[in-house]
Amino acid sequence: MDLSGFSGLLKNFGVDLDAVQEAINNPETQEQIAACQQELTQNPGFSDMMGKLDGIAAQGGIMPDDIDGMIESLGGMGGISNMLGSMGSLFGAMTGGNDIDSAVSDYEPEAYDAGDRAFVTELKAWLKDTAADIPADGVCMLEIGYHLVFPGEGAENVTGELWLGYNTAQTDADNCANGHADERWNIAFWTANRFRLLDQEPLADWYASQGYDLAELDDEDGLKQRIYDLAAVAVTELHREKFTEQHFGKKIPFIIEDYEYNEKTAVRAVKANGKELFDGAFFAFCGWADA
Repeated sequence: MDLSGFSGLLKNFGVDLDAVQEAINNPETQEQIAACQQELTQNPGFSDMMGKLDGIAAQGGIMPDDIDGMIESLGGMGGISNMLGSMGSLFGAMTGGNDIDSAVSDYEPEAYDAGDRAFVTELKAWLKDTAADIPADGVCMLEIGYHLVFPGEGAENVTGELWLGYNTAQTDADNCANGHADERWNIAFWTANRFRLLDQEPLADWYASQGYDLAELDDEDGLKQRIYDLAAVAVTELHREKFTEQHFGKKIPFIIEDYEYNEKTAVRAVKANGKELFDGAFFAFCGWADA
């Protein structure tokens, strides 16, 4: 594959062209690229969309109906999502960017200021106290989740909820026996996926320290990712202090996510806990088929 036509674009994204070309020359990578290309070109609306793009270029500008036409060609927003996934896989294969170990190495969560540090301290203390109150034996998995709640009319009523959930070895064994082994990391099957909520005061103090106004928030995901980054810092420190070994008798993984796992879920989990605590089913559940 000749990258000369893409050199300017790739350089703008900080891509090392020599490293990319070397990766592409690898036979295993070439197989991945071929598979991704086939998946992309087999999309039923892809050719139609490319034809529409040619038409837009020929007419010298985009018309109001052009976007609707392309979305319709690809089967709506769901089809677009699938196509972008294929394109992402193709670019990842070309650049060697589908390696979870590299993604974990690049991910560096940290507490940036005193407000962040205070929240991490509060979170760690709460996690310790909450874990001590878990009534079940044989805890084998923990989960920290967060989302915004809109309990009534009016933006001023928006609040955030952060919770700790857990699973036990007995529930895990029961799930496996009942045909749910492939979803062992799915918190819907856990013993208690929302065991306890964090008090509002630490969250409110952190929102204020960072300038967040939930009533006027325009980036919910950005807020969630910052909280999850700080949770990853807290979990990393708890493992460094060997908290789960002391309390549960062994090192136990914390997943940091709500109900929709993705590739970042796995990256964050590995960074905070270590890769050895997770199996292939977890990585597949998060979208890392080859982790």
